[in-house]
Amino acid sequence: MFKQIAGSLGSIIASLCCLGFAPLLAALTAAGLGFAISDAILIPLLAVFLAITLWGLKGSRAKHGVSTPFYLGVAGAVAALAGVFVFIPIHVIGLLTLVGASVWDIVLVRKNRVACETTSLSSRRTRT
Repeated sequence: MFKQIAGSLGSIIASLCCLGFAPLLAALTAAGLGFAISDAILIPLLAVFLAITLWGLKGSRAKHGVSTPFYLGVAGAVAALAGVFVFIPIHVIGLLTLVGASVWDIVLVRKNRVACETTSLSSRRTRT
């Protein structure tokens, strides 16, 4: 779950820098990270964060057994990366799709965890 959250936040920050979000660019420059504003750094960084998010989605797929968030995340990641080069609204829609898939996956993991804990508690009570 941490991989998904970190990957999604990193993807959002890298995307905002690629899109030229002035407050974030100013904050990075003030922090001495002005060199990181270059697209030569930001686009590979975006790809790394998208991959981390997909890695988290794939790992949690085994916990809840639903593959749809992973496939939705793959589609969102491809659209987000391609949209940087093709058409910015495609990039934004892809990023929102990826974040939505991550949220859906986290909800499924938490539901599965609660169901497993409830089953574990009820089985303990019947044994004693």
